[in-house]
Amino acid sequence: MSKKTLYRKTFTRMLVLILLGILFKNSPVPFFEPSQIRFGSVLGRIGIATFVATLIYLNFDFYKRLGAAILILLLYYAALFLIPVPGYGAGDLSFEGNLVGWFDRTFLPGILKQEIFDELGLLTQISALCLTIFGTLAGEILGKAWLDIKKIKYLAVAGVIGVVLGLIWDLHFPINKHLWSSSFIMLTSGLSFLTLLLFYVVIDVWKIRKWAFVFQVIGLNSLTIYFAYSFIDFRFTSQKLFAGLYAPLGEEWHPVFQAFGALLLVWLFLYILYRLKIFVKV
Repeated sequence: MSKKTLYRKTFTRMLVLILLGILFKNSPVPFFEPSQIRFGSVLGRIGIATFVATLIYLNFDFYKRLGAAILILLLYYAALFLIPVPGYGAGDLSFEGNLVGWFDRTFLPGILKQEIFDELGLLTQISALCLTIFGTLAGEILGKAWLDIKKIKYLAVAGVIGVVLGLIWDLHFPINKHLWSSSFIMLTSGLSFLTLLLFYVVIDVWKIRKWAFVFQVIGLNSLTIYFAYSFIDFRFTSQKLFAGLYAPLGEEWHPVFQAFGALLLVWLFLYILYRLKIFVKV
């Protein structure tokens, strides 16, 4: 595909994911009360990050993308510690006084998840983008015509460096998911590289693959089940079908087995779609 085509496809995908995210977070959506709509969402974040990362990937090489991600994290770090928040000053990372919350309260329309703060708001999108940029680096490593041992070495080094830098950065900029802090991004990126390394070795190098089928069924329809679990009451169906089996057990165990039954129903639902070759994607 040409760059123009890829730009258009990822831009359209971003818009669709943003709209689906709004639907997911607000159903039923208060269309006539836009001030009561929450605009931040996981799906929207994925869409925006993928679109921006695509622009960066198609126009910059490996090391420039790495440099861009590091620069973004450093600028995000500097912004939270150097830009003063009215009434709180600079460097306040408290729930009420941090720059992220103030920015969202000031510029993000609708409601925020925690009323004064939204972890999926505007500013945190900047640091979260770096996870996707690091993902393009991992993909490029796997796509190289290298020997397996060289790919393993690169993934391992990237993973260890990410974890170590995240832990060191945590000494001053705490690992915090709500803030999507730079230390959090480095730590989770490092762990992602190491997890990818583990699956690469087991599945592609050792070719031990049958065990992964259960996850393949889920992964091929991840968006489907993300939505279906909100609109289909699998727990209710689980209770109807399996309550007689776990009734003799103590009541404190009933929710556990009800949830386990719901998980089983979810997987069977996805397996049926898999067998019918129905895959929903954006």
